[in-house]
This record gives sequence, structure tokens and C-alpha cells, in this order.
Amino acid sequence: MAEPTSIGGVTAWTYNGVVPGPVLRVNQGDRVRVTLRNHLPVATTIHWHGVFVPNADDGVAGVTQNAVPSGQSYVYEFVARDPGTYWYHSHQDTSNQLPRGLYGSLVVLPTGLRPAIATIRS
Repeated sequence: MAEPTSIGGVTAWTYNGVVPGPVLRVNQGDRVRVTLRNHLPVATTIHWHGVFVPNADDGVAGVTQNAVPSGQSYVYEFVARDPGTYWYHSHQDTSNQLPRGLYGSLVVLPTGLRPAIATIRS
């Protein structure tokens, strides 16, 4: 969930109430499904930086995907093919949304390793 959250007296824009957003840990080959529920006052997206995803789920507003309006949702779904550490972030009005806190990390563990369980509340 993308939402404004007060952290130390400052209003941040967060994924699930934290900055950075939650660490998403998955195994190589897992199907990743993330529902973005936009509770921000503006449209936003999620871009999966360096991750091979279907073009429609790339999160580049106005190019590969329409921005998700305030009050709306979008489901990102892709297979985590390549192990590594990546990051996800807003790709709508990036120079304003990223510094407000809309970023996090995605860890894709090689086949055979078990990740810690990451929970994304909706």
C-alpha cells in the first residue's frame, strides 16, 4: 500500500508504512504478485529496477504503464528469473516521489535457498 505516514514528525510517502519499503525476498523462479493500493494524494507506479518483467508491469508511467490514480489499485505480476538484489521505486514524478520514501529492495535468492517470509499488507 502506498500511503502518507508520519515518521518522526515528518510526513513520508511509504510502502506499507515504512521507509525504505519492506524487503521482498523470493526464490528464483517464484511468481511475484504485488498489489499496489494507492492511498497517496497523487498517481504513482512501481518500477522494478533491473528486473525482467512484462512490459505492462514495468511501472514507467506514460511509457509502459498508466500511472495508478489515487484511490485505485494495480496488480504487478512477474516471475523472478534472475537471482540478485534489486530495488523497486516509484517511476511517476520520480524526482518528487522517490525522496519522499517510495523505494525498497527485492532480493531474489538462487534456487535452493529459502527466503525469510515477507508480508505485504493490503
